[in-house]
Amino acid sequence: MKNIIQLVILTSVSAQAATVWQPSPNALASASWDTWSYSAGSGETGTGSQGAAQSTSGELVTTSNLTTTIIDAYDFPGGLGSNPDTYYLHNGGATWTGSLQLAEAASYVRVSYSLLGGRGGAPNAYATGPSIDGATVVNTASYGTSNDGIEGIVFVTDLQLDVQSIEIEASFGDAIFPGFPGSFRSVDGVQLEVFSSAPVPEPNSTALALLGALVIFRRKRK
Repeated sequence: MKNIIQLVILTSVSAQAATVWQPSPNALASASWDTWSYSAGSGETGTGSQGAAQSTSGELVTTSNLTTTIIDAYDFPGGLGSNPDTYYLHNGGATWTGSLQLAEAASYVRVSYSLLGGRGGAPNAYATGPSIDGATVVNTASYGTSNDGIEGIVFVTDLQLDVQSIEIEASFGDAIFPGFPGSFRSVDGVQLEVFSSAPVPEPNSTALALLGALVIFRRKRK
């Protein structure tokens, strides 16, 4: 009975729609992944490719790839659901590496990933935030599609490269620590954006809520 209940929960989580990103207005190009194909078997670790980005913008991205590495084995009901819009880890953990080959060099990269919430409320960000070798984090933010975070929270990290590059490789995910495993995260999407100048800061969830309230207030006054 417990397994049946877990399967129902996983299936309902997996039925979520693709992530709705808030692209930066000064991004040169972007690449995003919203569905998954690779999954190590239950009780196993492994590394596999999710393939090229399912959506791109701009003309600078020549090749793209997203790699999943299961760093601690998960049990049922982890991995891909009946609808692979999400990659769920009830226990165990994973890291994710997005890579881009560009036609022109970039100076900044924005890494965004979307996690679904649940009955317990909004999800927490990964313990190991997005990083690129030699790059410096210049901004972090988050935004969501609902006040309780059940529909998802997008976590954003802006990084400045130490030198301009046409090859981008950014990683994030779980960290091994005492008491591991226990991720309880459902990845809904991953996006990489590249820039020639500093990215326009992403509004956080609080700012978006205030903006929405202001719009409603103005409409009522009219």
